[in-house]
Amino acid sequence: MHSLLQPPRKILAIKLRALGDTVLMTAPLLELRKAFPRAEIHALVLNPWRSLLEHHPAVDKTIGYDRHSDASARAKAIARLALKLHQERYDCVVNFHASPSSSILAFSTAAKTRAIHFHGHRDKNRYSTVTVPGKGTLKPIIERDLDTVRALGITIEERALPRIFLSQTEKDDALKMLNDLQLTGPILGIGLGASRPTKTWGVERYAQLALRWCKERGGSVLAVAGPNEANTAQQFLQLTRTAGHCVQAVTQLTVRECAATLASFSVFAGNDSGPRHLAVAVDTPTVTLFGPEHPFEWHPYPEERHPKLFVDNLACRRDADPGMPSWCGLHECVIEQTKCMKGITEDQVFAEVIRVAR
Repeated sequence: MHSLLQPPRKILAIKLRALGDTVLMTAPLLELRKAFPRAEIHALVLNPWRSLLEHHPAVDKTIGYDRHSDASARAKAIARLALKLHQERYDCVVNFHASPSSSILAFSTAAKTRAIHFHGHRDKNRYSTVTVPGKGTLKPIIERDLDTVRALGITIEERALPRIFLSQTEKDDALKMLNDLQLTGPILGIGLGASRPTKTWGVERYAQLALRWCKERGGSVLAVAGPNEANTAQQFLQLTRTAGHCVQAVTQLTVRECAATLASFSVFAGNDSGPRHLAVAVDTPTVTLFGPEHPFEWHPYPEERHPKLFVDNLACRRDADPGMPSWCGLHECVIEQTKCMKGITEDQVFAEVIRVAR
């Protein structure tokens, strides 16, 4: 199944990236466990997402890292962590989505086998001791992560999807919260936020979607937002006040509480952001709205259960390299007025939400 001369005794998996990236990491971790069932597997991730890997059958230990904006503080933190990792005596390291910092950390382990994958098409896979297949080929993000595992000679026989493992207590606590909020009937979850304003469909349109769900489906709606999105959540509640307690919003959930809440939904609709990856990982149907960024790389999910909506062939998406899917990196769209998102209609979203809802 694998080409290593001996199965590794101790493996370090690294991914120091955002929420969605960390969720996607869970799929190749499962493939590592299948290939090396007796290995001790450690996972190094950013501290805010570390708890996501609790109860994961492929992870024996998690290591957290805090990203520092100050160059001096970052260098000191990396040096301290490098020493700690070296002392663990790993014999295999997989770095799924390398940066200069994380590739140095992988190198510092002195592991004999290192699969280090820079996703950038022009970047070399620095310090990797094995050849990562598919370099330079445009692939969905999860496939590029899986290529890092394939570099160890592991064959992946079927489509791999991310998974977050919840305890029964976490599931029960989420249901209690929903009951306390007086949410009844099938629940539509809505993700209001995104990494930048141009990737959002708009709070007004999500409010209309929520009201329509309550009226036509006789259900309830819970909007999920981060602590820094409290104003957006409040605006959403103001726009849906005619629905009374049937529409609610939460902004203070931990990532595991959020995962357990998402698992209770009939369906989740939202922008291209971390929570929709989290919803997929707890097996909740999703509808994702893409605007400035092309979904090819960031939507590696089966369309029958996780459809996407995207207005293709817009000339205003000009930031792609030659031969790559078009995309736009603007944080504010003054000229085109985010027509990429406005081109997705309420009827389209509602139809897909109804189609996949369980």
